[in-house]
Parts: sequence; C-alpha cells; structure tokens
Amino acid sequence: MSLMDAYGLSLISVEAWGLLWGFLSLGFIIGGLIVAKKGLGGKPLRLMFNANLLMWTICIFFTIQPSVILLATGLFLYLCLIPVVEAAEQTVIQKLIPPDRQGRVFGFVKSVEQIASPLTAFMIGPIAKFVFIPFMTTGAGVDLIGSWFGTGSDRGLALLFTVTGIVGLIVTGFAVKSESYRLLTVNYERAGRVPES
Repeated sequence: MSLMDAYGLSLISVEAWGLLWGFLSLGFIIGGLIVAKKGLGGKPLRLMFNANLLMWTICIFFTIQPSVILLATGLFLYLCLIPVVEAAEQTVIQKLIPPDRQGRVFGFVKSVEQIASPLTAFMIGPIAKFVFIPFMTTGAGVDLIGSWFGTGSDRGLALLFTVTGIVGLIVTGFAVKSESYRLLTVNYERAGRVPES
C-alpha cells in the first residue's frame, strides 16, 4: 500500500484519486456485509487461504496495463476480500486458542502487524527506486517486456506489484500444502466437534 498512491497518481489527478478511494472504500463495507449475512461457512481456514490466493492473483493483474478501470476494479475486489480474511483469522484464533490466552495472542498478532507495516514500507521504497524503476526505464525490462507492459517509472511500480503478487501466490500455495496447514485444519475440525454425551 505504500506505493499505491505513487502508482495511482501516475494515472490520474490528486482530486480524482481521492474521489476514487472514497468510492473504493465501499469495498470494506460490502465485504463486511457479505460476511455478516452469509457467514464464513464450515471451513474458515480454507476460506482464508482461498481469499489470500485470490488477493495475490488480483495483485498480479490489476497493474498489468496502465488503466484506471483495471486498477479500480482490482482494488475494489481486493478491499472486498479484506473483511473475509480478517473475520476468518479471528474465527480460527478464537476457536483454537483458550479464552484465557486470547488476549496475549491478539496482542502479539497486532504487534507483529504494526511492526511489519513500517518495515515493509521502508524496504519497498528503495527496492522500487533502485531495482524496478530503472529496470523499466533504462534497463533490460524495456527490451524484454516493454513492448506490451509499457515503460517508465510508473510501469516499474506496476511490475513490482505484479512480481509481489506472483511471490505471494507461490508462498501461499506452499503454505496450503504445508504440514502446519494440515495440522491447523485437523485441530480446527477437532475443536468444532461437539462431544457426545
């Protein structure tokens, strides 16, 4: 998200970008309403990973061409999925962690999220400036993919979003196939069973 403003402002004016975000923020509300009405189903852990796979796929394609419509559509869908992921995460934690430990777990999770946000923002700026932007302005990317992807600093940012989406998709795919995911699924299903009396 730290580079989203820079990319969006390369396509439209500041005023239009602000209005667009005002509209796009409805995605949070719509996603929340869908969760409130439909629930998460019987397998929130699977739903959370599937939503993550879909979010990474959106990240790959929403900047594939310099289009405000493509960007807005991708961001809107992405924002609709955030409440689904958050609700599924909360559901799994509340189901698996004993109530007397939930405060510590939620506190730890929130601390990690708060620490990760500025660290990733601090790291991604130099990566964009010194790797991706030069690659798509004067580097090999101009000849390799510039004919269909486009060239310039904005396309360097776009490529960064696409590569990040690909990496996220691969990591999430490995996570779904991992032993930890399997154990988490088994423990969640076991916790959901009501003991027979």
